This record gives sequence, structure tokens and C-alpha cells, in this order.
Amino acid sequence: MGDVVKAFDRYRAKVEQQREEIRKRIVGLPGLIEALFICFYSHSERKLGPHLLVEGKVGKGKTATLEAFTRTIAGARFSRIQFAPDLRPMDLLRIVDQREDRSLEFHPGPLFANLVLADEINRAHEKTRAALLEAMGERQITLGRTTYRLEAPFFVMATENPIDVEGTFVLGAAQLDRFMMRIYTETLSEEEELAIAAAHQEKDPDICEVVTKDEVLEIQTFIRQHIAVVPEVRRDIVRIVRSLRPGGELVAADEFYLLPEGERGYLFLERAAKARAFLKGRGYVTFSDVAALAFPVLNHRIGFKYAQRNADAIARTEALISRAIEKVAEDGARGF
Repeated sequence: MGDVVKAFDRYRAKVEQQREEIRKRIVGLPGLIEALFICFYSHSERKLGPHLLVEGKVGKGKTATLEAFTRTIAGARFSRIQFAPDLRPMDLLRIVDQREDRSLEFHPGPLFANLVLADEINRAHEKTRAALLEAMGERQITLGRTTYRLEAPFFVMATENPIDVEGTFVLGAAQLDRFMMRIYTETLSEEEELAIAAAHQEKDPDICEVVTKDEVLEIQTFIRQHIAVVPEVRRDIVRIVRSLRPGGELVAADEFYLLPEGERGYLFLERAAKARAFLKGRGYVTFSDVAALAFPVLNHRIGFKYAQRNADAIARTEALISRAIEKVAEDGARGF
């Protein structure tokens, strides 16, 4: 037990060092940074990558945040892919034709990195977006008869424009389901924007490498194995998700084109809650962890048929998930 406590303190210190380094470069954005840490450290042995989807307009610090996060990890490689309408699936893998003998030679493309930013993912066509699915779910890329394993850690943070913006496509249910969380960009305060304006007059701060890739994998394993989820809390997680399905008393199926009917909803919610508990300094999950993460984990697994605007759909989804949490709490959820 003593060794576990020591490891807990050592790993939390590493993560807090990462936070401090990121704050040298990033002003504000606590929600984005928190979601990034939770998703990144929620990896499991199974092929169920907890990637992050961020919706919002350009110029909100998303790229800078992921790049700063990458720079805190020794030896980690960062890659940014701009998902323009003319981006082809092979552009992610990069195959070239040798001129001498006309045989194909494989060159690792931008997907072969540790942390990948898929920028404006819903501006690209369906085939190109689908090329991400195997990498995100299986941590590998298959080309013909050859399979290439992606180096761990492997993590994708994708950004998407609001569907109201011209030139965007709706992400399919299978693509949305690959993401552990979807969050929305935050509005900076006046003081935060003044701090950003002042910082841009100075030299870009040096961000130190404070954790190795091997230590990242150790932290992910520690969270998975040593952050406790009691059966009562696990039951509450499952009940929240089940209440949002047809026949769950809260939804009328004919109003929706998408509901959380697969297993990823409750699996991701438990894993995210474990990571949040670790980040808060606890070795166990409480219902408050579950309640805090239910909306970011479940909101993209719910789709209304008749929402006229994106903002309307977000508000209705938030209200629906809140009712699901309240219902489970009223039925006797595990203590907060």
C-alpha cells in the first residue's frame, strides 16, 4: 500500500509540473486543459482510444495548447493536419512511387506522431475522415497487406467548426463515437485577453520537458489499475447512460437520430471519472466526478432531429443530460 501511495504522489507531481509548464504559454482555457489531461491519461489496454473533439471557431488557442502539452513530454512528436476539402486519405499516410522500378515505397505521414491535431476535421470529405478511424481505434494503420503499429502514446485532438458555419460536413455517428469527449471553446475574460496581448510583445517562453513517454504510459497504467470505482458508482454510470436510450423514460425516440446505445458511453464515462479523480488528488471515483463529466462524454452521442440551430441542440442536450443525472441521484446515487 505504501508503494502505491508513493507512486500516486510522484505521478501527480509530474502531472502538476506539466500544468505549470503549459501555463507559461497558455492563458486561461481551464476547461480545454482539463479535458486534454483527462482524455490523454485515460488510455487503457484495450483498443478504445480516448481522443478529444473540440468545437469552436478558429483562433481560440487549441493548436497552441496541444503543442505546449506535447513539449512537456520528452521525445514526443507533434503533428498538425489541416482537414481541407481537397485533403485525400493518402495524404495522411504518404505513399510515393519510386521512379527506378515503379514499386511503392512507404513514408510515414503526419498520422505517425504521438500527439496529432486534426484541425477542422468536419471540412474534409467522408473518405478522408474515415482514414482516421483505424488509427484512432486500433492504434495502427493498414496499407495493403502490411500493418504499421503507431507508437505509444498516441492521441488525437480534433477540432470542428460549428455546423452553422459554411463549408462544414456533419460527422457520422461512427466517427463521433471514437471520441471520448466533445467540449466547446471557452470565452476569455478581458483580463485574460490583456495578458495574451502583453505576452505577445515578449519572447515565446521556454517549455521544459518534465515527463518521459515511458512515464506517461506508467501514469496511464497506474490510473487504470489503482483508481477505485466501487460497484455502486459503476451502476450509477450505467444507469445515467441507460436513461438516455429509447425506453429510458427521459427520451422519445422519434425526436432523435442519435442516442448513446453503444458501450462506449459508459466505458468512457468511467475511465474519464478515474482520470479526474486522480487529477483531483483522490484514489477513488465519486458521483461528483461522474456528474461533472457526463455532458462532455455524452453530448456528442445525442442528436436531435429537429434542432434548428447548433446552439439550440447544445442547450437541449445539456438539459437532457442534467435530467438523467438528477434522476439517478434521486434514486440513491453513491455519495458526492
